[in-house]
Amino acid sequence: MNTVGVPAEKSKNFAQSAKRLTRLISDESILVILIFLMAVASVALVVSGPRILGHATDIVFQGLLNRDGADGIDFARLHRTLAFAIGVYTASYVLAYGQAFLLAGVVQRTMFKLRQDIESKIHRLPLSYIDRHSRGDLLSRVTNDVDNISQSLQQSLSQLVTSMLTIFGVLLMMFIVSPILALVALTVIPLTLLTMGQIAQRSRAKFISQWRYTGQLNGLIEEAFTGHAIVKVFGRQQEVEERFTTINNELFETANSAQFMSGSIQPATMFIGNLNYVAIAVIGGLRVASGSMSLGDVQAFIQYSRQFTHPMTQAASMMNVLQSG
Repeated sequence: MNTVGVPAEKSKNFAQSAKRLTRLISDESILVILIFLMAVASVALVVSGPRILGHATDIVFQGLLNRDGADGIDFARLHRTLAFAIGVYTASYVLAYGQAFLLAGVVQRTMFKLRQDIESKIHRLPLSYIDRHSRGDLLSRVTNDVDNISQSLQQSLSQLVTSMLTIFGVLLMMFIVSPILALVALTVIPLTLLTMGQIAQRSRAKFISQWRYTGQLNGLIEEAFTGHAIVKVFGRQQEVEERFTTINNELFETANSAQFMSGSIQPATMFIGNLNYVAIAVIGGLRVASGSMSLGDVQAFIQYSRQFTHPMTQAASMMNVLQSG
């Protein structure tokens, strides 16, 4: 059975492949460094946002508690704090937008060079190699595989860097605000990793079968259309139709199972994150009632808990993209 173009469970030489891809991107090294610095700055601004909004909440809350007449809330200070928060989030958006714009150019120029290298490689291949392998599988390497690399670099790599920076920054701020609540938030990590690992392990084999049948279907279609006259002359139409139906049904079953199982990662991590959110809200409310935390700190921490679980949900989505290639 022909298995060219089928992803293995583990790369035979991932380090060498990564080095070759790095060499392709090396011409864009200055832009890559700039993109990373913009990501760091953008994440730092986003992480500081909840703390600023927490101060605004404290201004309102303290003003309501201590008000004598109509001048309890310091509106001038509140306006300055909110204006500063708007400026921080706006600057973060501009940096994130610039990062995405530059990254798109880097990835597409890299894929352009990769397609040129593949074209040159195909022209150097001996005819014996072309004869031994299905043309559909060869076409799948040039189209599907390159598209998967492009998608992984454009989406997964960018999200992975941003998610890791966000987790580090949010974790630091959570320990600054409340070490006790930070320890509560950390309990979500082993549960999330265990859930993601269990689901991914079951969906991996389905993705392998999905791309095996994709290659077989591409090969059958290409050969049937290229040799259409021969198929008609020898009366093989019914046989080709039966083979197509069989492979197409197998592809449907495996793709449906793979996408369903892998797609269930994100809802599962969101459910765990919601449980963590409830625990933080309850414990934080008790600490506000006891006077050990301010209301603004609890509000900021709840936002940080959302920011902490969101990158994990993004990582779950990225697993779906990476496994599908």
